[in-house]
Amino acid sequence: MLLGPIKALYNMKFYLESLGKSAWRAFFFVVYISVITVVLTSLFSVIFMGPTISQTVDTMIDYLPEMEITNGKIKVNNNQPLTISPETLGGYNIVFDTGRTEPVYPTEMRTSGTLLLISADKVYFSLQDRFQESQIPADINANIDRETLNASKEPVANMAMGVILAFMLLAQIFRIPFMLLLAFVVVLVLGRTMRVPTKSGDNFKIACYIQAPALLIYLISYFTPIPGFLVGFAYLAVFVIYGQIIFNAKRLQDLPEEPEQSLPQNTENNEEQSSSD
Repeated sequence: MLLGPIKALYNMKFYLESLGKSAWRAFFFVVYISVITVVLTSLFSVIFMGPTISQTVDTMIDYLPEMEITNGKIKVNNNQPLTISPETLGGYNIVFDTGRTEPVYPTEMRTSGTLLLISADKVYFSLQDRFQESQIPADINANIDRETLNASKEPVANMAMGVILAFMLLAQIFRIPFMLLLAFVVVLVLGRTMRVPTKSGDNFKIACYIQAPALLIYLISYFTPIPGFLVGFAYLAVFVIYGQIIFNAKRLQDLPEEPEQSLPQNTENNEEQSSSD
C-alpha cells in the first residue's frame, strides 16, 4: 500500500494483482492517495504561500477603510463602490459596495479581476476557479477603526491560511466521487469497446487504482498555472490510456495456455522397424 501510488504509475503487474483483492482495499487506496494530496498541497501552501499571504494581508489592511458593523450589516463612510488595488495582489481588486442588493456571480468577479467583494451583509471570494459566498452573522456588532485594523493583521493572516487549507480539504473531498465516477464510466466504456469481460467490481477497482496517475496530473496542475480545461482533458487521457493498457494486460493474462507439442509415441518404433527391414 505504501508504494502503491508509485507502482501504479508504471507497473501493470500491480494492477493485475490488485484486481484479485477486495473492492474495499481499492477504496482505501483512493483515500490513501487523497491524504497524500492534501498533505503535499498543505505543506506547499504553508511553506511557500504563507509569507506571501501574510504580506498580502498586511498590505490589504493598510488599504482597508474604517467600517462599522451593526447587526451583521456593514457601513463604510467612503464613497462607494470603493475599489482597492494593492500591487501585492497581482492585479486583483478588493471592492466595497455596501449599497448593492443584487447577487454577485463568479463570472462577474473573474471578469473584473475582483478577489474580494464586500456588500452590506455578504463577503464574496473569487480566485481562479474557486468561488465562495459567506453571510455575515446577524449578531455581529463592531466598530473597526485604524487601530483595530493594524492589530488584526496577524490573526487575519492565520485565518486566511486556515481558510485556504480548509477549502483545499473540502475540494479534495468533493473531487474524489467525481473522479471515481469519471474513471468508472471510462473503464466501463473501454471494457465494452475492447470486448474484455470484466465484472462491475473489477471496473470499480481499476477506476480506484488509476486515480494514482490522475493524482500526478492534479499535483502538476496545482504547482503550475495550467488552464482548467486542459487539466480535464489530461484526466480523461490518463484514464483512457491506462484503461487500455490494463485491459490488454488482463486479456493476455486470461488467454488459455497452449498445450505443449510432443512427437507421436510410435515414431521411434516406426524408425526401428524400418531399419530392421
